[in-house]
Parts: sequence; structure tokens; C-alpha cells
Amino acid sequence: MAPKLNVYLKTHKDNLPIRPVINNIQAPAYKTARYVNKRIQDVLKLPYTYNTQNSQEIAEELLKLQIHENIRIITLDIKDMYVNLPIPGILLTTSFWLNKHNNYNKQQNEHILHILNVIIRQNYFQHEGQIFQPEKGIAMGSALSNTIAEMYLQYFENIYIKHWLDSKEIVFYKRYVHDIMILYDQQKTDKHMILQKINEIDKHLQFKISTEVNNTINYLDILIHRSNDAITIEIYRKPTETGTVIHLTSNHPFEHKTSAFLYYINRLTTLPITEKSKQKEWGTILTIAKNNGYPPALIYQLKTKLTDRKRALKQDCTQQQQQQQQITTTLRNKWITFTYFSPLVRKIFNLFRQTDLKIAFRATNTIQQQLNAKQTHEDPSGKYELKCKTCNKAYVGQSGKQ
Repeated sequence: MAPKLNVYLKTHKDNLPIRPVINNIQAPAYKTARYVNKRIQDVLKLPYTYNTQNSQEIAEELLKLQIHENIRIITLDIKDMYVNLPIPGILLTTSFWLNKHNNYNKQQNEHILHILNVIIRQNYFQHEGQIFQPEKGIAMGSALSNTIAEMYLQYFENIYIKHWLDSKEIVFYKRYVHDIMILYDQQKTDKHMILQKINEIDKHLQFKISTEVNNTINYLDILIHRSNDAITIEIYRKPTETGTVIHLTSNHPFEHKTSAFLYYINRLTTLPITEKSKQKEWGTILTIAKNNGYPPALIYQLKTKLTDRKRALKQDCTQQQQQQQQITTTLRNKWITFTYFSPLVRKIFNLFRQTDLKIAFRATNTIQQQLNAKQTHEDPSGKYELKCKTCNKAYVGQSGKQ
């Protein structure tokens, strides 16, 4: 069966552009793609020189920078990256990294490239009963897509970005997936020149630029304020943010309900933001909780538990405990899923606490299930026939009115 195309709206962007995602689990090459992806990751040791893992890491790096009045900040977004990567370019960049890190086994490299070529040329999907096959790009949803995109981008960063940094035209460059942040010296270059140069690197990749507004710019979930000699950080929420989380009275596991608040609180206590920003964010968290049925006492309790847990881990996490944690993580690597109908399911859940299994809950009443629910007829009237297996006679009856 051909993979199906799923279309998601980017509600946080103007004109609601779509994000095409292809479910490749049913694709003939899916298992092969997973295997090749694992082999590539085992063989390659990508440098990840210009990558950032999360907003906390980049916030801490920004605060360490020594800037002056000529420093400016821009962000760049690669438009439709996955669907625009050219197949010849994918094979070229993969070959570059394989030869650099696995040059002693050229036969294995040839096999990987051959299988990779076969897999990415099977980039087809079905939509509304028709089969389509793009001439370029990789599918968002393929087991190989993230690895391929990372190899492709790091190849060009290895060649061009290093030169830019050495020339001091740009003083800072970081990328999270396809979102890029650049700090540059406006006495040596400007935003238009940077955009022109980076768009000329590869004709298949086009970048959209965002610039400061009143010395402020957002990146990921942080808001960056630049003065003449320092940078300060706040938490950023998109204009489309509604503050909606799972309501307290919903029939969902308690872990699902509190996960959003644990994320908010962890971000609040982890990011290097000012005390004023922390107070503002804490007020926002309490407002979100109130609007979704959560009492303030519960949110304070979550904050206390999370803070105490982080403090204990920081003080008592010895090397032996870290090794034991790694061993435990290695052993408990199998997940099983329970459907959450009511709190009574926890009685079954408790039976697995002392096993090597991890338990996850699945909700029974999601928005997607409601949207995809089959229509039922309010009036199920009609004729029916019942046959007797002994005498072969039939009874014809009628239910309701026709």
C-alpha cells in the first residue's frame, strides 16, 4: 500500500501554509530505511559544530558573548527544507561524510549509497485515490529524513560558515533543525548581504529572514533583548498561543494533565532569565492553570516538587548513581501501553512497577477520534431477515418506520 499524505496547517504562520507529512510505516522500504539510518549513524560521527540542542543551551551561550553597539541579530528559516533537497546533492553529501569517517571500508560505503539511492527514489505517496512521486526531496515522516537533512546542512556549514566566522563578518552562528540565528557586525556586513550570500550557497535551499524590532527578536521559545553591550533573555510565546491545556476534569491520566505545567515550570527555573521575567512568567502559568480548572495550590505543589527534585539530583548525583541510572535505563527499554478508561486502570498499572517494563497511557477520547468518528443514523429503521439453520425457513421483520 502506498504511504498516505497527511496535511497539517501551520497555524502560527501567516496565510496558514501547510506542512506535508507522509506516513512511511506502510511503505515497502520503511524497514530498510530504518536499518540504513542506524548504519549511517553508527558509521558517521557528524561534528554538530553549529547545532544547538535547546533554548537553554543557546540562551546560556548568548549571555556569555561580549557584544558592542555594532552587533545585530537576525534569524533565518529554511523554507520547505525536506521537500526541496535534491537527490544528487543528498548522495554527494552522504558520500563526503562516509569517505571522511569510514574511508577504510569503501565497499560498505558503496553499499550504503546504493541502498540510500533506492530508498529516496521511492518517495511516493497517495492522496485522494491518486499516486504522486515528487522529482526531488525527502518525505517528512521517513526514518531517514532527519539524518539526511542533517548531513546535507552540516556539509555546507563545514565549508561556508567556518569561513564567515573566521572573517569576523558574523560573530555567532547556531542552528536548531532548520532555524538559524546569526549575530553579525554591521560595520563589516549587513543583513541583505548575509541573506544574499546564504541563498547563493545552494539554489535548492531558500531562506526567510527575520530581523530585530526595537532591539528585540525571538528564537525558538526565547525572546532576546539586545543593548549596546549586553543581551537579556525572556520567555517567548507566539501570538497564536491560546493557553489551552488538558482540562482538569478531562478523562485523561494525571501525568498527561500536569505535563504541560511541569514543562512550563522547568523552563521557568532553568532558563537564565531575570527575576522580573520569572515573576511575569509565573503569573502567566497561574493564569493558564486557572483558566483550565487547576487550583493554584496544585501548581505551587508541582513547582516545589520539581525544584526539590532538581536540587537533590544536583547534590547527590554521584558517579556511581549515574552509572546505575544508565544501567537501569538500558534494562528498562521496553514500553507497553494501557488505554486509560478511568483511574481504576492504575490497579493494573501497579502490577508492573517492579518489572523491566515502562508504562504509558493512551487516552480514549481525543479530538482526532471525535473528528474521525463514524456517523450513526438516529433512525436505524429497516427490514431484516432471519434464517433458521434447521428448517431453512426465513422470518422477515421490520424495525421502526421506513
